[in-house]
Amino acid sequence: MFKLINSETVPLTTELVERHLNMEASPTERDLDPSRLKFLHEKSEEGMLITFHWAIAKLGSRTLRVNGQHSSTMLHELNGAFPKDLKVHLDTYQVETPSDLATLFRQFDSRKSGRTAGDVSGAYQNLHTNLAGIGKPIAKLAVEGISYFLKHVEGTMNLSGDDQYSLFDDVRWHPFIQWMGEVHNVKTPELRVVPVAAAMFNTFSINQGEGRIFWEKVARGGDEYDENAPTTMLDNFLKTAKDADEKRRLGLKPGNYYQACIYAWNGYRDGKTLKDIRYRVDKGLLSASH
Repeated sequence: MFKLINSETVPLTTELVERHLNMEASPTERDLDPSRLKFLHEKSEEGMLITFHWAIAKLGSRTLRVNGQHSSTMLHELNGAFPKDLKVHLDTYQVETPSDLATLFRQFDSRKSGRTAGDVSGAYQNLHTNLAGIGKPIAKLAVEGISYFLKHVEGTMNLSGDDQYSLFDDVRWHPFIQWMGEVHNVKTPELRVVPVAAAMFNTFSINQGEGRIFWEKVARGGDEYDENAPTTMLDNFLKTAKDADEKRRLGLKPGNYYQACIYAWNGYRDGKTLKDIRYRVDKGLLSASH
């Protein structure tokens, strides 16, 4: 097993960085990942670095670095020009066997303790009391739909990864997020697709009243008296697309879901019935009718 024998928080200095970087590495240490280094450099440039958590282990007469390879490498590459007043929390462990090193390694950034996209989304959502009653998976879907629309359809914003959840802070989108909490239920799994949420956002933004009516009908299975109504046709299409084999047969990509939704919406706004749902994007994405 391993035992903590010392724990201290110390100022980040060039000397400390060089000592930690040049220390003998534990054989359990991860390979140096260029993408991880790039990520840390970007955090440094953005002024988003926080206290580093480094660790070393004593095995017999050897002192080994067991955590902090990437951050110390990144800081070394800054040539001493790293942010001021940062700290390092440095833990020292005693281990008895090489196997104990592997056990210790597993305690850092373990898979179960990592922050998921859902955790980050929930953190932003929880900052707004008017969004508190909305199920977190649905609120997350709503924001991802907004992000998809702004990035892939409108081309006005390019937020990726966890950054997209900062859209919760824009109060303009709150009515849509709240409505998504109303229209989604356990009986609407076919609507829980990000490009579908993007189409819902677009139509809701264009014509909130009709957007509500259209999607609430889709959520109920469409028009029970008209199998060719756009709402019925779209719901059947999305339900079919939930089947993995059908999805492969149709060759569905994210843009196809969005296109299918807007095609049905345009038919609905034009008062038409549909023979099928057209979802190909060869000629670009459709514009949604008002």
